[in-house]
Amino acid sequence: MGRHPQVNQRVVLLLKRQKGICPFCRLFFRDRDLLEIDHIIPRSQGGLDEFKNLQLLHRHCHDAKSAKDSR
Repeated sequence: MGRHPQVNQRVVLLLKRQKGICPFCRLFFRDRDLLEIDHIIPRSQGGLDEFKNLQLLHRHCHDAKSAKDSR
């Protein structure tokens, strides 16, 4: 995993699948960004805890999406 050995495999796979881009804001992730794994369809709305329902977001994007999802 190169320069970031502490990054877990699920994050690495999501980064590759998303080509390093946050799907919420469409900006590239940078080394120092805080990232969070998000359920595309929230579990509270029936979303499953499966890889195909996961995406990687900036922390602030995840906060904004979660607020929007709860409305």
